[in-house]
Amino acid sequence: MSDHLGIKIYSTENQRNAISEYAEQHGYDVVASYIDAGKSGLSLKGRDALKQLLSDALATPRAFDAILVLDVSRWGRFQNPDQAAHYEFLCRQAGVRVVYCGEPFGEDVAPITTIVKHLKRVMASEYSRELSAKLSRAHRQQAQLGFRQGGGLLYGFRRLLVDAERKPRQLLKGGEYKALSNDKVVVVPGPAEELEVIRRIFRLYTRDKLSIYEITRRLLKAGVRGYGSKALSETTIRRILASELCLRRMTYNVTTKRLQGHAIKNPESTWTRVQASEPIVSPAQFHKAQERLAVGNRPWDREKILASLKRLLEKNGHLSQRLLNSTEGAPSADTVDRHFGSLCAAYAAAGYDPTARMFFGNNGRYWTEGAVIMGLRQLHAAKGRISNRLIERCPDLPCPRHIRLRFGSLANALRKAGLHAPTHSEIQRDGWKRRKDDGGDDYILGVRWSDAELLQALRHLHAKYGYVTQNLLDSDEHTPGAYHFVKRFSSFTQARTLAKLPLETHSQIMLRACQRKREGKSVSRQRRHPGQRPKLGYRTDDLLLGLKRLVEREGAISARLINDDPGLPWSATVAHHFGKLSKAYRLLGLVRLEAKPARFGLPRSK
Repeated sequence: MSDHLGIKIYSTENQRNAISEYAEQHGYDVVASYIDAGKSGLSLKGRDALKQLLSDALATPRAFDAILVLDVSRWGRFQNPDQAAHYEFLCRQAGVRVVYCGEPFGEDVAPITTIVKHLKRVMASEYSRELSAKLSRAHRQQAQLGFRQGGGLLYGFRRLLVDAERKPRQLLKGGEYKALSNDKVVVVPGPAEELEVIRRIFRLYTRDKLSIYEITRRLLKAGVRGYGSKALSETTIRRILASELCLRRMTYNVTTKRLQGHAIKNPESTWTRVQASEPIVSPAQFHKAQERLAVGNRPWDREKILASLKRLLEKNGHLSQRLLNSTEGAPSADTVDRHFGSLCAAYAAAGYDPTARMFFGNNGRYWTEGAVIMGLRQLHAAKGRISNRLIERCPDLPCPRHIRLRFGSLANALRKAGLHAPTHSEIQRDGWKRRKDDGGDDYILGVRWSDAELLQALRHLHAKYGYVTQNLLDSDEHTPGAYHFVKRFSSFTQARTLAKLPLETHSQIMLRACQRKREGKSVSRQRRHPGQRPKLGYRTDDLLLGLKRLVEREGAISARLINDDPGLPWSATVAHHFGKLSKAYRLLGLVRLEAKPARFGLPRSK
């Protein structure tokens, strides 16, 4: 069932009651309900309940043998009527009967019934198309009256809630919306300091001829912040320069996007423009900005880019990402990368060899490409693999940053050396395998847990509570968290299978979880301290205990020591958990060591 546009006859409650009455009259037992609340059903995107229904219907074993639907349109108001018919066909082919509770044909599959179903599917899609046209016309009419019709709000402006007589009520904050249908929303200028930033952007762009990239850098250096205390991005500045709101002119119907299709740019003659008040910048300055933007937004192809790169190379003697982004009339580095695949490929096509520049590595030593490649081959022959840490420890190679600067990436350097460049997944699997071979996976926060002991802990929890969930594992202080079961047995379901616990379908799990929630017996993960991030695989007290054991054993603590300890997660995980490593150290009462500024340790006793 789905809740379509708030129409009362199609509210989820009414649909549930109608289906329940039909099931009671015809001897059906309702074992699960699949509800997509607030979805129009124009596509399968966002219809998580429908996806789950299809998955459960095609699975074996399944908990039901019939699907009760209110009417034909509940599959969705797809613009292709065959899409809804396809989903019904999949269910029937899997042996699941489809019964329409609000239709006269019920589960009949006669030829005349098939024709009626198809007509109803076409009517459902036509209803959505007509409704979309009516809403579009209503939005445009409201825009002509000067009311805002949604969309992202530009920096320097605010939303003002007004009543039916245009009397101001209040300024709306982020995430706030109007509560009454008679109220409207208009756009008004924001604080004076933000308006001054907009004028400064136009001056830098039109008078000083700075690029958007340089304007972004200047504002960031000046400490200018946008919404949510975030720095103004190049995209935001480009929107400010192109928006007619700076002329205090509301613009609507610039693009059209109907029935969840692609956005289409409309002719300028069809735009809706409403003058609100005095402009923030002068019209002449705004038009100069538009002329310059039009030049910067011209379509680039490979021939034009190559010609521009050759002119830039002849003038400056070299090419770089910063030079491309800061030069007026030149393509941006992103544009060059999009057309050629990489900057290096574009440089080569333009006749420029960036490797001809002098590259210096450790202690100012010059490293040739051949020396780096030879060092990589020797390191791989000695260790059987290549990693950033191995490169840092190898005296016959420069630092990893130098290699990335020289070759573009470590993977490119490995390919030039004739070595295999592993993917991220392969690197992770290899790390896990080496950790497991060293016995690190058997230790969880300093305590050895065998596979049999982990499975026995699962059985003990199931016998005690009657169920086992990941939240229950995370909240139980006598067992490792769910993360460790997933890491050891590949998945939580596999761990349940090996423990010989009864397997449940997704519907059964959800039904039992809802029942526990109604009874007040559900276990939810609680934060151990106010600053803890939610949904992490490690508990705060476990991490602090592991860090304390490490500093007591080593006499000091650092990111490298944390990474080398098999009983602790990666240092980046600890930093993500507490915000940064120094916060975790302060919670343990550690201090910075005098002779080793990068390390912390226990304070000296007086």
